[in-house]
Parts: sequence; structure tokens; C-alpha cells
Amino acid sequence: MKNALLLLPLLFFLTACQQQVDPQLQEELSRARIRLQEMEAEVEQLRAGPGKGQLAHIVFLHLREGLSEEETGQLVAEIRKLGALDMVKNLEIGRIADTGDDRFISDHGLAFQMTFENLEVYRTYQEHPEHQAIRDNLKPYLAGPPAVYDYWVE
Repeated sequence: MKNALLLLPLLFFLTACQQQVDPQLQEELSRARIRLQEMEAEVEQLRAGPGKGQLAHIVFLHLREGLSEEETGQLVAEIRKLGALDMVKNLEIGRIADTGDDRFISDHGLAFQMTFENLEVYRTYQEHPEHQAIRDNLKPYLAGPPAVYDYWVE
């Protein structure tokens, strides 16, 4: 008991000697730690090199001759269903814009693109039953097979 009584003043002394940390400095330190984690993640992604990051997938559709506006709307609605898949990120759909550029490819009437977290997720998407069903549902609207371009997001 006597030892406990001697420890009590020592405990008060030690706690009184602790520095009070400025809350603003603590907040700044917290933000700096978060930013450091973000930067470390960026460095890791750069170290991974091409083929290890996000994959962008672009699809160009050659539409069937005489497709009505209503049918085109149905086609777009079908493509939009792909955006409901968890693995699909940033789905964008649009009509091909003829801007007068000599390099313009006029065979395609509609395009869409999306990104995937990585190649493995993209491959899972390719085999997903919903993707395959939508792909089959698009065929009646098309004059031929789609053109596909993929690239690694830098």
C-alpha cells in the first residue's frame, strides 16, 4: 500500500509533464499521413508498369442500315444495362461525331467505353452472363461485328 501511495504522486508528475499537442497540428499531421498513403499508392501503381493498372475498353458499333430512332434508343438502353455491373466503371455511350477530320471512320454509328480496375476484372466481365446476354441482344441492331480497342490508362 505504501508503494502505491508513492506511485500516485509520480503518476501525477508524469502526466503533468506531458506536452499538450496543438489540435491544429494534429489535424495537419493527420492530413499529411493521408496524403503520404495516397502518394505511396501512386508510386506502387507506377512501379507496376503497363498492364497492371486500369484498362479502358472502347467498342465501336456498325449499325444496321435503316435503323429507326426508336430502335437506336432501344440499343442504347440495352448498352446502359452494362453500367449496372459492379465491375464496369465510367460507362459512356454516344453517337459517332463526324467532325470533318479526313481520318474519320464512317462505318460506325455508335460507340461506348468503360474502364475496369485491371485485366483480371475485364476478363471476368467478358465471361459474365449479363454481359453475354446483352451482347447477344445487340446483334439484331448491328450490320457486323463491333470493333474493339483497349488501352492501359496512364
